[in-house]
Amino acid sequence: MSDSTSTETASLFHRIRMLDGTRYATSYVGFIVGEKCVGQVHRTLLPLLLECYLHNKPCFQLVSQNNIIDKICNVAPDTRIVLDVEPSTQEARSAAMDVAVQLFIDKGLISKRHGELFPISMGSPADHIICVIDRNAAPFFGVTSVGVHLNCFVRQNDGNLSLWMAQRSSNKSTFPSYWDPTVAGGQPVGLTLMDNMIKEAKEEAGIDSTLAGKARSVGCLSQMTCKSDGTCLKQSLYYCWDLEVDYGFVPCVTDGEVALFELWSAEKLENEVRHGSRLRPAMRLVAADFLMRHGFITPDSEPDYAKIQNAIHKERLLLWESTK
Repeated sequence: MSDSTSTETASLFHRIRMLDGTRYATSYVGFIVGEKCVGQVHRTLLPLLLECYLHNKPCFQLVSQNNIIDKICNVAPDTRIVLDVEPSTQEARSAAMDVAVQLFIDKGLISKRHGELFPISMGSPADHIICVIDRNAAPFFGVTSVGVHLNCFVRQNDGNLSLWMAQRSSNKSTFPSYWDPTVAGGQPVGLTLMDNMIKEAKEEAGIDSTLAGKARSVGCLSQMTCKSDGTCLKQSLYYCWDLEVDYGFVPCVTDGEVALFELWSAEKLENEVRHGSRLRPAMRLVAADFLMRHGFITPDSEPDYAKIQNAIHKERLLLWESTK
């Protein structure tokens, strides 16, 4: 993936800011469930969603100024797409969302169901789950994407750090052969964040649950991300853990998600974050955060330090808020 600005000249802040998809916000309307804005939908998808029916009733309605819109034309700024099913239970809403998933498959927007269900809530994994949706379709509704990330690092005798990096399999549907920190995985329904991190550590890197359980929670990063064409705008939350490991520790490829692991020095990692093109783009946030927390990028060495901190902790975009 190449950047629109030369990697030789773009600042670290610019390279991170390029990942912010809010510049496409005018192409979206709010996605409303139960009077709450839980995401956003690209305007080109509105006609498709209005084709979704469950038990001979429409699953979605377009609403503007509290009036239902029968035709899609001159969509007003306050227009929103509303999931409107009865009864308003998690099960009924999830069934309606699955109708949309099937339509996306029929129309070729996605090739198949992933099989893993993602929760739809107000953003935080601790929030009440309003309904669920298949992982492959979730980005089209702009629902918050939650990921867990484990940084396994080695402390050298001279005090420097090295981080175990994972090269994504060439068979991955997104960003094949790009590099991630040691462990990265999406957050499904039914697991705590910590339990999911431990599960992913075992599946992706062969890390024993006892060792993974010693990892230290170090924070949550947030950014509004999208595809390169501006579609699938969503909030991405990255929950991060650090795990210091012995020099003899070596993660192992286990489930086919990872091609290989390499130990990168902090210097190599920083050079990649600032100038390289091998990292999965969103992982610039995770890697930059690791380098800042461990003192390799400091306020004295990085003139945009404060702006970078703000850029990796963006609040969720809300295109509509209830006045009730």
